[in-house]
Amino acid sequence: MRLKKAQKEKTLEWVAAGLQTDEINARAAEFDPPFDVSRQQVDYYRKTRETDLRAIRSVSEISALVEGYALKEHRVYKLSILAALMEKDLFGGFIWTDQVKGVGSGLIAEIVDYEEFNASEVVQYRGVLDDIAKEVGGRVQKTDVTSGGEVILRVVYESKKNVS
Repeated sequence: MRLKKAQKEKTLEWVAAGLQTDEINARAAEFDPPFDVSRQQVDYYRKTRETDLRAIRSVSEISALVEGYALKEHRVYKLSILAALMEKDLFGGFIWTDQVKGVGSGLIAEIVDYEEFNASEVVQYRGVLDDIAKEVGGRVQKTDVTSGGEVILRVVYESKKNVS
């Protein structure tokens, strides 16, 4: 079957993505207008466009390494947005949350309103700040790998004798 230009481009895109003939035909059935390809057509595209496909894959791999969450700056930016949202929530009045508790049982039960420190959100906020610090190199963890075991520090205090 001879493919139209849009169908051929889509087929080449799917071949470049590494799809098999049956997978390409499943997607092609949803295309407008629907079409199908033979195994020979797919093999032909793979052989004739092998160099192009390798170049496309290498560009895709390189762009994946230099875009989005692969960039430290992007991760720090997203973490700073999250930190700002949490700050607005916490410092905007939710550092203490209103809670309700039932005290007692049966007919003598009483409802008590009280405030509770929002510890879980504060812990998460501090975690985001810690993540930002780690991303920018502000938190360096050092491990002693020379001894192969635990590092034991001993602090010895000497008492000064009163010499009179």
